[in-house]
Amino acid sequence: MEFKEVKNVDLPFLKKIVELEDEAFEGQGGVDLWILKALIRYGKVFMLEENSEIVSIVEYMQCFEKKEVFLYGICTRKKYRYQGNAKQIMKESEAYLKSLGYTAISLTVDPTNEIGIKLYKDLGYEVVEYQANEYGEGIHRYLMKKVII
Repeated sequence: MEFKEVKNVDLPFLKKIVELEDEAFEGQGGVDLWILKALIRYGKVFMLEENSEIVSIVEYMQCFEKKEVFLYGICTRKKYRYQGNAKQIMKESEAYLKSLGYTAISLTVDPTNEIGIKLYKDLGYEVVEYQANEYGEGIHRYLMKKVII
């Protein structure tokens, strides 16, 4: 597995990422081309790649006036799940962000997403807030945070 920062914004490549997001989220909440291009240009997007196939993607945006980033999204192609790829891309991207001087990472996760919550807790994230109706009526989230200094 090769860890890379995504800097390529050509349409065919971006469509591959959007297809992965659609597969991973089953059409419910993955990034689209507009958001993805902005995240690549103005945030940080990383991927794990194997034999020219995108395995995992993680996207971050910067929190203004803080040395903190927000994990916008993470996903892994279905055939590569449960093999440690999400943990690997998180660890490698955290180390990279730390090397740039960031001191914390926050994210939101569905309180019923047991697999995601376990991953984040295993990586040292803590629930700091319950956000009722964060993305609409009945769509709740946990705000989780990790200090990376």
